[in-house]
Amino acid sequence: MRVNFKSQLQVFIFLIFASVMFSSCQNEDSPIGLGILPGSDKIELFCDTIDVKCITVSDMNIATDERSLASLGSFFDPVFGFSKASFICQTRISSNNVDFSVVETINSIELHLKYSFHYGDSSTNQNVKIYRLLNDVFIDSVYYAHYKPEPSSLEPLIAVELNVPKTDSIVKIQLPISLAQEFKDADLANFVDNEAFIKYFKGLYVTTEDVTGGGCIYNFNLYDSDSRMIMNYNDSLSYEFYINSKSACINMFEHDYSSATPEIQALVADSTVVGDFCYLQSLGGLRTKLFFPELQTLFDSSNIAINKARLILNLDGGYDEEVFLAPPKTTLVSILESGKYDFLTDYKVNSPNFGGEKKSDNSYSFNIPFYIQELVNGNTDYGLYLFAIENRTKPYRAIINNKPDDSKSIKLEIYYSKY
Repeated sequence: MRVNFKSQLQVFIFLIFASVMFSSCQNEDSPIGLGILPGSDKIELFCDTIDVKCITVSDMNIATDERSLASLGSFFDPVFGFSKASFICQTRISSNNVDFSVVETINSIELHLKYSFHYGDSSTNQNVKIYRLLNDVFIDSVYYAHYKPEPSSLEPLIAVELNVPKTDSIVKIQLPISLAQEFKDADLANFVDNEAFIKYFKGLYVTTEDVTGGGCIYNFNLYDSDSRMIMNYNDSLSYEFYINSKSACINMFEHDYSSATPEIQALVADSTVVGDFCYLQSLGGLRTKLFFPELQTLFDSSNIAINKARLILNLDGGYDEEVFLAPPKTTLVSILESGKYDFLTDYKVNSPNFGGEKKSDNSYSFNIPFYIQELVNGNTDYGLYLFAIENRTKPYRAIINNKPDDSKSIKLEIYYSKY
């Protein structure tokens, strides 16, 4: 077997170059070992830190149906303004051919919701309002964050104070006895199977009255076995109506920026504005869009190999972590020419080391050498979207520093070779 000694030597010299250049991060040629290689085989190593263009755009065009977590409540954020969450869910009979004629005494009918998480000030009183849906919703349809049922399609059932027990994770809401009485008196054909039942009882719309200050948004796990509707009858008997993965469930969100900071109001009014900060807001609020314009002028016609590329983002130093939590994990997606987006090659081939976790110094970083190489090779920079993991269910928000000439502004560190 023939051994290509020249190739092995080049690799050895390359490793020496990498060790020296990456530790110093200087754009200067190193003379070490260059006399060994022919001029045509020299590899030059560099590192640069470049600025990143960042704008804030709306995130309302996200699908929010069929999520196991339902969001409910409203709150005021001193930076982002007012936010509200409501949800729709279908209930399903737990057996076919149900005969409620055996019901003699109706004791109660209750909606049970499995509490999971809250965001904001949970000491603020909130009133929950539950309606019966009069129009169909479909599990195989797509619904977006801004979806809202028409008032004419709703029948009021109950309005009560929302009480989340401190010693139990189950929220129990008493529904009107008249609903159970209607089930008892209804035609048995409505209870033959779930297809018939959902045509008859189309589901529940659950919302809250707007808070006037403070407030929070709660998460409930609808797919947990403890989330259900229960009819108690004949003193000791009960019948369960399930909420599960076969139920159509829709999260719906509202954001009012009239009480937000002037900078956010300006960014919402004109999504092309470049501000001193970029903003992330889950639940169909705001997301950050990133570009790398300096890459277009950084490189000449030389052949370039990106060895390492790290995107670094820092939260604003005045961040309030006590009430308004930054997302524990974020992600990046590449924007396509169509306006849709896709996972980065870096995520597809090396997801464990892709990054995005919030660090103890209130920063996030991503390893994106493949994506930067693609841009260097000529791909059009349509931008990246940054948003929180679980952005369709948990109301995290973040303020990212992007002040010009600030050491904590968004940066891209790149290490590259010219050959």
